[in-house]
Amino acid sequence: MTYEEFKQQLVTSLRELFPAGTCITIRPFSHNNHILLDGLTILEPGSNVSPAIYLNHYYESYQQGTSFSALQSCILRYYYEHCSVRTVDTSFFTCFENIRSRIVYKLIHYEKNRELLKEVPHLPWMDLAIVFYCLIQERSGKNASIPIFHEHLDYWNISVDTLFSLARQNTPLLLSFCCDSLADLIFPVLDVLPEEERRSAQDTLISESVPMYVLTNHLRLNGACCILYQDALKQVSDQLRDSLYILPSSVHEVIAIPASHAGNPGELPRIVGEINLAEVSPEEILSDRVYFYDRSSRRLSLY
Repeated sequence: MTYEEFKQQLVTSLRELFPAGTCITIRPFSHNNHILLDGLTILEPGSNVSPAIYLNHYYESYQQGTSFSALQSCILRYYYEHCSVRTVDTSFFTCFENIRSRIVYKLIHYEKNRELLKEVPHLPWMDLAIVFYCLIQERSGKNASIPIFHEHLDYWNISVDTLFSLARQNTPLLLSFCCDSLADLIFPVLDVLPEEERRSAQDTLISESVPMYVLTNHLRLNGACCILYQDALKQVSDQLRDSLYILPSSVHEVIAIPASHAGNPGELPRIVGEINLAEVSPEEILSDRVYFYDRSSRRLSLY
């Protein structure tokens, strides 16, 4: 089956499973870094919002041998797990007072998103851009949000500075900061190994690996912007008693390495670039650059 045939068969088979009047469509969605992905939306009668289910990687799984029926079951499961919000009163968005406490920010790459940045209010920040959205719901795996465009600011009669001031207050409150040792995050995954292998792997992580810390928000969604939170990096560097190299793991998180454990820091940008090429989805790449937080001056800069 070609990709076009895959999409057509999926829509046809899904229509048989939903009540009459359900609108099932597939259209391209523009993502971070100017990546276009095909999104499936299912609007059941009485609903006006739907999770967008991106099909490109499902088709890749089909090409690798996963059956069509198994993929359809996965898509349905994803839909039912993420459709807790079925209706949104869009009129509330026209009143700025209704949404001012829900305005938050995130970080994206500046150069890779030049076309998007023509349409949305933003602030340049190093090699990145701060952009804004309205967070309707913040539950793990079940968030809903609306991006903010220039026309919204015109309608509300507010400035980008006002938007940033509100987002700077709201984002740390709605999307609270968290910092975890990478080793602590990996340890639970090792439970699948036999006991002897597990202990050996744990000992290796503790004794030989460079200490790394994952900085993000409690949803682990667009959490790289936590480096903008007031005192977040100060808190981490004070706890570690060291300056920090900040590696942009993705738009969702960054990795902090104590400066005294970084070895040859000149190698860090190469490592970030290689990981972005091999391990990170194109739409989730934040930057190939490395940042440095100086504990003495309390300043973050491009390394």
